[in-house]
Amino acid sequence: MDDTALRVYVRNSALQRVGQVDDYTTLTVVPRYNAIGAYTMEISADSDKAELLVEGNGLIIHTATGDLVDSGPIRTVDWSRSDSDGGTGKLTVGGVSDTAVLAQYTCWPNPAAAIGAQADTVYKISAVKAETAMRALVNLNAGPAAPAGRRNALLTLAADGARGLTVTRQVNQFDSLLGVLQDLAAAAGLGFRVIQVGGALQFQVYAPTDRSGTARFSFGLGNLLDASYATTPPTCTRALVVAGGQSSPRQCKTYDRVDPLFPAQVIEQFVDLTSVDTASVDLAAQMDQAAEEALTAGAGQGSLTISPIDIPLLRYGRDYQVGDTVAAQVRESWMTDIVREVTLTSTAADGTTVKAAVGSDDGNGTVARIYQYLARVKKDVGRLKTRKAA
Repeated sequence: MDDTALRVYVRNSALQRVGQVDDYTTLTVVPRYNAIGAYTMEISADSDKAELLVEGNGLIIHTATGDLVDSGPIRTVDWSRSDSDGGTGKLTVGGVSDTAVLAQYTCWPNPAAAIGAQADTVYKISAVKAETAMRALVNLNAGPAAPAGRRNALLTLAADGARGLTVTRQVNQFDSLLGVLQDLAAAAGLGFRVIQVGGALQFQVYAPTDRSGTARFSFGLGNLLDASYATTPPTCTRALVVAGGQSSPRQCKTYDRVDPLFPAQVIEQFVDLTSVDTASVDLAAQMDQAAEEALTAGAGQGSLTISPIDIPLLRYGRDYQVGDTVAAQVRESWMTDIVREVTLTSTAADGTTVKAAVGSDDGNGTVARIYQYLARVKKDVGRLKTRKAA
């Protein structure tokens, strides 16, 4: 096995290591910041490790130096064979990162109550730090404090560091847990993930590390193979927040944020808080939080994709990670931003190559913005259903 090839270990459903795969043909791993990562591995079907690669088991993937790249369950195991194949063909194993467990749950209005006793229409977060709010959502809906029927026995939570800004907001009934965490994290500038720690899956919130002073990539430094940069215009520069109007007087307020690339462009977006009573003592904080999230989600985006070269003084996994801020030279200027995702491609014989997506987008450009738009439409439809039910 090449000295830079990724190390792959297999775990069972109880998260116990049951073997190492050191004879894979190719392996591609894509860890993502505040999103679900993925991996694909090809291996000969007649490998003596093939019997370990079944749905229900999972993979733990490390760099050659022992740093964790990602871990997660196996979702698919496909077999194929062609005339050019030898032996019994090949297996293609696909899986996702452990963060995917968060996508299995929704946010109940009253997480402690049974489904038939959900009298509330929203779950309310009142003046707590963003990390504290995020941990509470996971704990109450999927973690140790969730009702027995919803509790994930493998899920634990790291200690609360009380990071991020103070948030006050309402969570629409049965919104995706992962989606709400992404909104809170984006507004607070925090990262989150679920990774295997010992025999458990641990939910962690962290403040991304600024490594732009040491993790620097350019053609001149000799640690960059290629680079491409693209921008996407904003979709919201003015948030029109409307509260009340049902059982209380209507209150409206506008919030503006000038886009640095399109300073003259004004794009209005309606932010629906009509389910919030305007007599609420925390009304201003709720309106401020809703506007912040809308303006952050609708901000202009920049996406930089680079192919860095690992050198002795700067290696992925040791010197920078997904979520860290790095610096890359784009034409004559240096750009600093967060590493949104990294694609690591490894062969046991030839080692590992790295391609990183850096910038305000998640690396998928216009496609990602369309998904954000559709997600907003879905939330608006959910609010309409809540209003009708009330």
